[in-house]
Amino acid sequence: MIFTNEFFSSTSTIADTAKIELVDEFTYETHIYEQIAPVSNPDGIVRRNRNGVYYLNKTVSESSEPLDVGIFGAKGNGSTDDTESINKAVLYLSKIGRGSLKFSSNKNYLINGTIYITSNINFYCNGATFVGNSNGSNTIIETAYLTTENNVTFLKSNLLEDYQSHVIVSSQIRDANFVRCGTGIHFVNFCTGCSLENITFSDCVCSIKFDHCFYTTLKNIISTPVFRESTTPHEYSYQFLGQNNALLLERMTATRELGFLFEGGTTATSIISSTTEGGQTGFKFKDECLGVVIKGPYAEGIFNAIDLSEVPVGTFEITGGYFTYVDKPLIGPGNLAGPNESANYGQVTGEWNNNTVIPDRQLPIYDNHNNVIGYNNYRGLMDISQPRNYINYSLPIIEGDGSLPSNWIVGDHNIISSYGQIKATDIKAIGNVKRQFGVIPVTRSGDVGDGKAGFIPDCTHELIGSNPSDFGIKIKTKIKFQEYMMFAKYNIYVATYSLGRWFYGDIFGKNLSAKDVGNSQVTSIENENGFLVIKITGFNEPNLNYIIQGNVQLIV
Repeated sequence: MIFTNEFFSSTSTIADTAKIELVDEFTYETHIYEQIAPVSNPDGIVRRNRNGVYYLNKTVSESSEPLDVGIFGAKGNGSTDDTESINKAVLYLSKIGRGSLKFSSNKNYLINGTIYITSNINFYCNGATFVGNSNGSNTIIETAYLTTENNVTFLKSNLLEDYQSHVIVSSQIRDANFVRCGTGIHFVNFCTGCSLENITFSDCVCSIKFDHCFYTTLKNIISTPVFRESTTPHEYSYQFLGQNNALLLERMTATRELGFLFEGGTTATSIISSTTEGGQTGFKFKDECLGVVIKGPYAEGIFNAIDLSEVPVGTFEITGGYFTYVDKPLIGPGNLAGPNESANYGQVTGEWNNNTVIPDRQLPIYDNHNNVIGYNNYRGLMDISQPRNYINYSLPIIEGDGSLPSNWIVGDHNIISSYGQIKATDIKAIGNVKRQFGVIPVTRSGDVGDGKAGFIPDCTHELIGSNPSDFGIKIKTKIKFQEYMMFAKYNIYVATYSLGRWFYGDIFGKNLSAKDVGNSQVTSIENENGFLVIKITGFNEPNLNYIIQGNVQLIV
């Protein structure tokens, strides 16, 4: 049994041979070496020079499996700097045009410098840990490209290159842990077919920086706080700088002071099931943001969940979120007009719906001895009053008279529309509500008649009759009754002691087309003081209690 370091030693007395089987000094695996013609720039791993005689590692060069970085000298013992060894492996694969590296799950790879990734390279980390330098200031992985100077081919970072130079494609990093560094991953032009998946960052000032990255996927990524001295600067955990388009961010978590930053603009980016907890700002957007979809965000113990105050032009869809112990779930766009532009320069449009906001909550603040020294107050404040804000808000009704919470900042009633702001006085939020008594909200579409410009019309309901065996429900709207020019739809659910069913249909002028024909209940419409009234009669129940929900929509 001959080890590679013995055979290739300059003092070795083993005779040269056309082919020889050696045991790799790092992995203890058997490799076959074969003599080849002299080559320039042998890498010392796959092509090696033995006192003027050149050998090729056939086991490595002909393998279609991921290569163990240990072959290139990476120890993963947490104390030996593995930067150069891993870069040797990347350099070899970059020269042949593609390939994969595998790391060991139980090893800690110390990276005092920076390791690189190029196109068509995969890192299969298998749960391995990459540890930054002693003061936690370095960047662990950067994108790079092959270049040759003075007949020497080497890897060079593309971070300072011109935009769209040296684009990285079809590369990925999976199943890795990053610990104690300035920046875990800093990638430029990391584009089509590239991905990061199943990665955790701990004690990293910044977890990920992306510059000009397109069509990239990030999944199952967690960033936890920096535990070093208090002088460590706060940075956003995930930074998308410059133009980053068509990104898919799925199940990313930031339990940090600052979560996600999009600066320089982004287009067609989807953020799905992401979490921000315990800090100042969850998502901060700057510059033009077009076609941004945020689905199922979860925010807890954070002051500003989604901040659009520095977006001059944008389109956002924010749906299915849950905001608890949050002071401001959403901050609308600010006035970013230049000296020659009006105060209404640009606009932000989109949708906010099916989001749950829990207002007025407190969390205790503890000192180093776990003593409560104060409280953080979280109001659930919706700051959506800005004049350039044209997001269509579908907001929940709270208990009481159906009005919005008193601490929600809403816009000037003069610019309300179906795509506009919500006024501050006497309004009912758009949406559905289920309650024993109160308001059935109306979804508004267009002009609803004289005297109603500037507010959303609402419905109230009341009991008809006092006989449990024959009673009804009257639903009074603020829709102007017009015999020949009114087209409305109703969709109402009534639950009594033994009955629960929907009543729905179309209203054409003074005619009603019910879609619930054949039931004992009868739906009809009337003109009461110039407004549309809907009646549902014929209930036969042991008592007069009922629960009602639904909507009436005027179509124009």
